[in-house]
Parts: sequence; C-alpha cells; structure tokens
Amino acid sequence: MEKLKRALVVALVLGVAVSGAFANGEKEGGATAGSSAEMKSMTYTWVAGGMGGGWYTVAGGFARLVSEKEPRITIKVIPGGGVANPIALAQGEADIAWGVGYVDKAAYNGIAPIYNQAYKGLASIAGTLSVDYYHFLAAKDQNVTTLEQFVDKVKKGEKLKVAAPMTGTSEYVMTSFVLEHYGVSYDLIKKNGGTVVQAVYGDMTSLFKDRHVDYAFACVGLPGAIMTEMAMGRPATLLALSDETLDYCAKTYGTVAKASGLCRVPGGTYTGMPNDIQTLCHSTEILVSPKMPDEVVYMITKILNENKAFLVQLGAGYKVFDPKTTAGSVQVPLHPGAAKYYREVGLLK
Repeated sequence: MEKLKRALVVALVLGVAVSGAFANGEKEGGATAGSSAEMKSMTYTWVAGGMGGGWYTVAGGFARLVSEKEPRITIKVIPGGGVANPIALAQGEADIAWGVGYVDKAAYNGIAPIYNQAYKGLASIAGTLSVDYYHFLAAKDQNVTTLEQFVDKVKKGEKLKVAAPMTGTSEYVMTSFVLEHYGVSYDLIKKNGGTVVQAVYGDMTSLFKDRHVDYAFACVGLPGAIMTEMAMGRPATLLALSDETLDYCAKTYGTVAKASGLCRVPGGTYTGMPNDIQTLCHSTEILVSPKMPDEVVYMITKILNENKAFLVQLGAGYKVFDPKTTAGSVQVPLHPGAAKYYREVGLLK
C-alpha cells in the first residue's frame, strides 16, 4: 500500500488527474483500480450454509463473479451454519462467512444463550443482503395449519416425525427458541416416541417426500428450492405463526419485526398454498476476518455493491439488498477495506 500511496503522490505532482480513478473503477499501472498493485493471488475460504441450501449456492455464485472481476481473488466455499460461522471466522478457520444479523450481534458481544463468550475477531462488509424465512412445513394429511396446532399435538404426546436443521445452524437455534416459547422442544418430541431427524437441506426433500417425516423445518429465502420440491412431491402447507410469536421473537432475539411487512410468504409461492402465510424471518449479512487485506475486502465489497442484479438472479430474496443503506445495517464493525469503499462512494464520512 505504501508504494501505491507514493505512486499517487508522484502522479499528483506531475499534474495527472488520478484523484477520481480509484472510485470510478479505472485501471492504473495495469492493475484494477481499488485493488492494490501489490495484491497477491490468494485463495480465501467462505464458510456458508449446508450443502444444497441457499447460502451455499449463492456463495458459490458470488465467488465465481469475484473471480471473473478480479482473477487474483479465489474463493473456496465450504459448508457451515449461522451459529458456527462466527466462531469459525474468529478462530481463523475461514476468511469470509455468511451471517445472520441477530446471531452475529450475539457472537460479537457474547450474548447467552447462543454464545458463552464474546468473539471479537469479526468484521463485516454489508448488512441486510436478504431476508430468510422460517418454513414450518407440514404434510396436509397431518391436518394442521398453524404452529399452535402442531404444538398441541406435541403436548398431547403424539408421535410426530420431524426433519430439523443441523446443530450449529442459526435455524436450529431459532426453531428451538420458538418451540420453547410454546413450552415444547425437540427433546419432548423424541420423549413422546416421535422422531427428530437433523438433516442437511439436500436430504430433507427425500425424507419428506418418502414419508420418513411429516414435518420439515428450515430457513431459506423465497422461494426455497427445497420447499418447492417438497410441496410438489407431497401435498403440504406452511404453518402460520401468530402475531404474538413474531413480536416476542423480534423483541427478545432481534428477528425482523412484524411491522416491517416482510413477515409473510406470499400466496402462490408454493404449490397448494394460494394464500399469504405469516411466518418468522431474519436478515443476513456477510462477515469477514479482520485480518483479511484491506485491498481484498475493498474489492469484494465493491463487486458486491455494484452487482445487485447478479445477486437477485441467484435468489429473489436479495431484492431487499440496498447498497445505499447496507453499510449502516451491519451488526458488527465494518472491515477497514469495506469502510474505505463506502467512504469513496459517499455513504460513510
């Protein structure tokens, strides 16, 4: 970076108008502007979500875009989960991570019951990239349409068969919180003689369609590919959540508030579900290690913010991503490289 600064000083002395080149994405000295001429070709690890899920797919798609725009940056995507990702990042096991806003805040500050210590080795590049929706899917032959009705079955001791998210994922934590709010749990389902199969999303579809389970709980963007496949393979419905549950989760955990108007799956999103269904949702963000080079994070942030249309192609849920407000909606401090980009485009002072 010192060499680049000296080069800019010389250029200014010579009267070359380079002051706007960096922000405008021009090239200087054969290097892409905004990425240091000294940037080394490196591979960075992005811990995403479960294989087959939306996070994993979108991370892979964006990784390819970054490589096309800046060949010196290669991103390898590996499976992960919302709760485990901040820990992996803070412990140096990854360089980039998908994050869930309320979970990241809890990790950074060490808020129980999600974390028993603070993980300060976290930084961010953008917040509210998407809103993910909690899908409490039930086979229609179970004759339930609300989560309260499902809970009643658990309390009555019925032997239910449920596919649940994997331990270590934010969706497992939040679905557990929701069940606990109603006075039940995954453990109670098993105690009743029922079945709780913790599965990656790629396996949930066959479990549900082949009737190994009658319920499948997941958190994905809209429309969720696995939910589409399950609903097409077996008559199903999403269980509606009450206003009280949404208000409780927003106040207690920091999920999206009902007042936002976002807490619903629009009618027609899935086969056999013509009406809007109210449910819980949370916002997502991208985390990076504070140790990542500023110029690398700058370039990744630039590519992200200048290619919203590409993100929307990967998932309709990214329509809520707003480059003008994303810097202000992160739940952990911005990485200096990301902050530099936002300052240059006038979004930070």
